[in-house]
Amino acid sequence: MPELPEVETIRRDLDRKVKDKEIKFVTVNTPKIVKEPSISEFCTQIEGKVFKNINRRGKYLVIELDSGKKLVIHLGMTGLLIYPFNEGSKKIINVKHNHLIFTFIDGTKLIFNDVRKFGKIYLVSNLNQIEGMAKLGLDPLDDCFKEEILVQILNKKKKSKIKSFLMNQEFIAGLGNIYVNEVLYRANIHPLRKISSLHKEEIGNLYQQIKLVLNEAIKSGGSTVADEAYLNTDGEKGKFAEKLQVYARKGEPCVKCGHSIDVVRIEGRSSFICPQCQKL
Repeated sequence: MPELPEVETIRRDLDRKVKDKEIKFVTVNTPKIVKEPSISEFCTQIEGKVFKNINRRGKYLVIELDSGKKLVIHLGMTGLLIYPFNEGSKKIINVKHNHLIFTFIDGTKLIFNDVRKFGKIYLVSNLNQIEGMAKLGLDPLDDCFKEEILVQILNKKKKSKIKSFLMNQEFIAGLGNIYVNEVLYRANIHPLRKISSLHKEEIGNLYQQIKLVLNEAIKSGGSTVADEAYLNTDGEKGKFAEKLQVYARKGEPCVKCGHSIDVVRIEGRSSFICPQCQKL
């Protein structure tokens, strides 16, 4: 699933490529992708409108139209936004999974492609109309996300295990399994540690690693891992997978101590750890 760095990479791509473009018409091939409003209202309210500010909240893309409406896109597990959609991009993606196509007045196209069809698209006046967004926690790249704020949030959930806390979008928005694995490894914290067991210095290091890992991943264009479910708007892979130190590296030596990386299942998700560096 695309996480914060992947969605931020796409946001920056779209801000550079389609900002201030007017939509001539929209083609909806798979109606269930559009969750709100009805398909007829969606098309009527978006055709002839202009993409203005292109923002992100957690894993959600938020495109403000000149009408004031907000086009919200959640990529789900395998959602892609490809621009421009042309003969070159047809060689990269399977066009049978093109569920929604925006055609601009200049003839270029932005397509939403999703193999597994878990992606969701909304057109709303207020972001709180979307249940998942109404409950979102702080975005870790927001200026207001300070170490003392993280401490305050952690103090409310002292009995929780740290990985479960970081994965919960109601506390911190945008982190997923790849980056939670990486952050905890670099902070030398076992994913099953209870929040109450974390020392002040460990929390400070955790905060720093959240910022560092996310920013480093964004600079590398996100992560395209083995399933290749993520591509940027040009259809290119993210390069941060090459820099992952623990995720999907079972059996490989720890880059810090040489111990073999292990994997455990936590709440149905794979957690990659160094048993030597991340003690429980």
